[in-house]
Amino acid sequence: MKFVLPRGRLLDDAIELLRQAIPSLTIEENRELIHSNGDHEVLLAKPADVPTYVEEGADVGVTGRDMVREKSADVFIPLSLPFGVCRVSVARPEEETSSPEGMEGYRIATEYPAITREFFRSLGVPVEIIVVAGSTELAPRAGMADAIVDVVQTGNTLTANGLEEIETILESSALLLVNRISQKTKFDRVNELIYSIREVIKNGT
Repeated sequence: MKFVLPRGRLLDDAIELLRQAIPSLTIEENRELIHSNGDHEVLLAKPADVPTYVEEGADVGVTGRDMVREKSADVFIPLSLPFGVCRVSVARPEEETSSPEGMEGYRIATEYPAITREFFRSLGVPVEIIVVAGSTELAPRAGMADAIVDVVQTGNTLTANGLEEIETILESSALLLVNRISQKTKFDRVNELIYSIREVIKNGT
């Protein structure tokens, strides 16, 4: 089976989960992007790319709900996983008082243009979306945006940059993704994997 895992903050938990669910699986600590191990191959990709890899051919992947929602990927999601808990939220400078409903014409910096567009469209509030690739919280301080939509865990980074979280758009955690063709053509192996991961989660590991 071909797995694709997200580089970054979810990787260690994803690797540990698979190691316990599939004892024969080994992944070296050198962080090479491709690991081959008998019948298994593990690819390491950007979290935002994992849904696309699974949709287009990898058998199984792990990434956040936020990334799946952003990419609108057509994948089977059999399990939510007990790590990577965060949220995608609207934040604005602390000295501002506007709510999302009052942000008409605002420039919104984000790594989540699809989620942001959908949210403000649902409010009937036209905004300008500025897509950034990281350090979103710097955009208001740099004068390039009036507010941001970003992933939040503790909120400490927002506070450190003079921002205030004002509304949660999406609660997120890691998900197990399965390619829809693999779900049918490798039915037994996929089901065995799902059962094994469910047991690992149930046992609290």
